[in-house]
Amino acid sequence: MRGKARIAVSAALLLALPACSADTGQALTGVLTTPTDIDLRWRDTPPEAAGHVLEFATEEAGRYTVLQYLAPQVTAYRHPDLMPHTTFHYRLRTYTGPTVRPDQAERPDGLRLTWTDTASDEDGFLLELRRTDGDRYDPVAVLAPDTEATDFAPLPDERHAAYRVRAFVLGEPSNVVRLTTGE
Repeated sequence: MRGKARIAVSAALLLALPACSADTGQALTGVLTTPTDIDLRWRDTPPEAAGHVLEFATEEAGRYTVLQYLAPQVTAYRHPDLMPHTTFHYRLRTYTGPTVRPDQAERPDGLRLTWTDTASDEDGFLLELRRTDGDRYDPVAVLAPDTEATDFAPLPDERHAAYRVRAFVLGEPSNVVRLTTGE
């Protein structure tokens, strides 16, 4: 009898494990890690996406504000030091779009970057940079649609970075995560 009970318990555990680790279908998840800090996570970015933009609102039907444009390799974000007793709504959107290498001109206060806008339906442009010791491009500035130039004051470790400009189009929003801060 003991041997059969052990087999039955083992089989039950094996059947339960896939259910515990099953994909919930939600792209974005969040947790209140301190009374005023929220950690957000999401699954890997689809291969066709160039990155994602994380947005939040303080009202369910409110206007969303961009928290950060993120490289496709980034799958987590901490929203720190939030207002206590406030409900935050988060969503994630992918973006796509081609890149071009801008022409660069040194200026006393930074760089002047110029390019030709060949896009017709962009939501805007992202200035992306890869540090000399970096392995990815990160968005560092958001520019309006139909832009063909920007002035950029790089930080000391960005002076010799590689720059590119992306004409981006936003994708559909993910599920909404709703969390309320404490304290």
